[in-house]
Amino acid sequence: MRLNLKHTYKKLSKVGFMIVDGLRQELKDQKHNATKKLSNSLKPKVEGKSGIMNIITSKLYWKAVNNPAFAKPSNLNEIKKWVSSKGLPISAAGSILNKLLKKGYGKPYVYWTEGNNLRRTDFAGYTARKLKGKVAEQLAPAIGKDVADMIRKEFRKIKPTAQIS
Repeated sequence: MRLNLKHTYKKLSKVGFMIVDGLRQELKDQKHNATKKLSNSLKPKVEGKSGIMNIITSKLYWKAVNNPAFAKPSNLNEIKKWVSSKGLPISAAGSILNKLLKKGYGKPYVYWTEGNNLRRTDFAGYTARKLKGKVAEQLAPAIGKDVADMIRKEFRKIKPTAQIS
């Protein structure tokens, strides 16, 4: 039996945009918005009638922004492309690579927030924890309507003449 969750599906889309707005704000708060390409690439996507909503992005580096441990090892060709795009001499690429290989990526840039706590990673997890109450608040009425519709439909199968509101 396939569930008919029409009210829930409609709300999922709205919740998706709310989550995207939250992610964009968190990226801004954590000072990850140098080019805003990652922020602008975030989009909600509801998978047909499956009830699954994903936030998608075309930027493959989002994992490294969220958790620096996912950053790729240094690559000379990529550094040369970056150096070239910045208008620096190509000879600088070797020095940059050596520095990265010796010291790794180092600690991510951080800034002070209230209470002197450092928060520069886990933008996705932080946003999820921050918005979970709002998401539940948005989805609960829609789920309730869908459950009531399913119960009403089952009662009508049992007793078609019953007065069900």
